[in-house]
Amino acid sequence: MAENSELESVVIVGAGQAAIQLAHSLRAKKFDGAITIIGAESYPAYQRPPLSKGFLKGDLPEERLFLKPATYYENKDIELIMGVTVSEIDRQQKKVLCSNGEAYTFDKLIIATGSRPRMLPELEGIKNVAVMRDIEDAKSLKAKLPDIKRLVLVGGGYIGLEAAAVVRQMDIEVTVLERMPKLLARVTGDEIADYFLKLHQENGVDIRLNSEVAEFVTDGQRIAAVKLNDGEAIPADMIMLGIGVLPNQELASAAGLECNNGIVVDEDALTSDPDIYAIGDCSMRPLEGQTGKIRLESVPNAIDQAEIVANNLIGLDRPAFDPPWFWSDQYKTKIQTVGLFPGFTDTIVRGDRDGGKFAVFYFEGDQFIAVDAINDPQSFMASKQILKMDLGLTKSMVMDENVSMMDILKTLKSA
Repeated sequence: MAENSELESVVIVGAGQAAIQLAHSLRAKKFDGAITIIGAESYPAYQRPPLSKGFLKGDLPEERLFLKPATYYENKDIELIMGVTVSEIDRQQKKVLCSNGEAYTFDKLIIATGSRPRMLPELEGIKNVAVMRDIEDAKSLKAKLPDIKRLVLVGGGYIGLEAAAVVRQMDIEVTVLERMPKLLARVTGDEIADYFLKLHQENGVDIRLNSEVAEFVTDGQRIAAVKLNDGEAIPADMIMLGIGVLPNQELASAAGLECNNGIVVDEDALTSDPDIYAIGDCSMRPLEGQTGKIRLESVPNAIDQAEIVANNLIGLDRPAFDPPWFWSDQYKTKIQTVGLFPGFTDTIVRGDRDGGKFAVFYFEGDQFIAVDAINDPQSFMASKQILKMDLGLTKSMVMDENVSMMDILKTLKSA
């Protein structure tokens, strides 16, 4: 039995990356109590990032999306319940009530319900409106693409731009409408935003910045065009929304748990109930080096919080801090980001911007806080270690391009 000898049953609500990582980590750490995973989808846990990239393009078959083979759950004695939603958390009786009429009791409950795409109310039920969040979204869009000539994408974030890159390579006309004055406004600085603007324009994508949608022009149960504030109507065979996501916090909120743009948790991912945790996209968590709390939407964050909870459940120390990191693939470009850039005061560009291999280093005063690396894995890997170990990278070090980032890392580690 695990070090926490009183822990006999763990129930995980949600069956995505965070949930499966937690179950896997518990078994790897020799927890031999009951583990039950309850997922609303009819699929076992799968990778979401490839949905808007390799899977949509047809390069990645469906079976390669799944995080674990079907035999894994039986071999590890993990009860996986698919196609069932949890309708209520009974905190007093320590059980969850489900849509299949069953109730599952727990010693500890972990909420890993993820997030969902924002949907505009006026587009509910419209047949040619797509979002990209789960495998059914991707399969639906993939099936419709052969009949689409013109796609209008509302929102200029990473998921939408990834889909735009794939669709454009299928010789479909793509227009991106972004209400902000630049792409990726929430997640990166001007240098990277300008790079991706140019990249997509060179590949034939029509990018409209500072564009407000005034009206969706309908033709029966379909959108025929998107009308902008300046009066221009852009014809569309398909509309795709990429306007952000909402945390699936309703179940937690109804149970009386503290929520604020996510389920509020502490450093150990504990909610306001000492027997209930929340991990992944649905959680609002503290992060080392940041004031307040933040909600991160990424695979590394899901894995990180799963490891934190696994250790906490069986009485081990919290894992060492790992700085948040992200990635995106568009055309032949890979961007890798580590750290969080809000609050930056200075940027330093290192590498060949025109050649498409460079990195943007973000500083807040004299403190290094983040990097965006374009086709530059060395800068990403070195920066990840520098931030993790708080090694004190300086601006002058970054500006000296005669010294590689890996050599800079070695120098800092030996200092």
